[in-house]
Amino acid sequence: MSAEWTSESLFYRQVNPSWLAEGVPSSQAFGPTPKDDDKLSVDDASKVSAEGSWRHFTEKLGLRSVGTWAVSMGEVEEAGDLLVAASPTVVAEEPVKNNPAHCHVDFSPVSSKGQKKRKAQHLAMKATARGCLFNFAR
Repeated sequence: MSAEWTSESLFYRQVNPSWLAEGVPSSQAFGPTPKDDDKLSVDDASKVSAEGSWRHFTEKLGLRSVGTWAVSMGEVEEAGDLLVAASPTVVAEEPVKNNPAHCHVDFSPVSSKGQKKRKAQHLAMKATARGCLFNFAR
């Protein structure tokens, strides 16, 4: 955890269209996929806006997102056994993909698949309660 983060610090998460049902992100949007090495990609809200996070994800990385949701450090801590770490992205051969705001929520301390799913559900519930912070339609 970074010394500048507090329990109110927000971390933005981009939600793939297939992870949204009736305007609500599923827990799948807040849990790492097998290719993620147990690390859920997020952006530090103190370093980028919700729109900036979305634009980087969709325009610079070419990925799909229906919008930006967020979880707070306190909500990550409430889930238990999850760690947040700064992990700025540097792509020397394609600097447009660099992302100094990139962080990750580390799920590796959680041993069982079921526990990981419950923690992702907790994060999804908190993000849903906060609401979508940016989508292109706004």
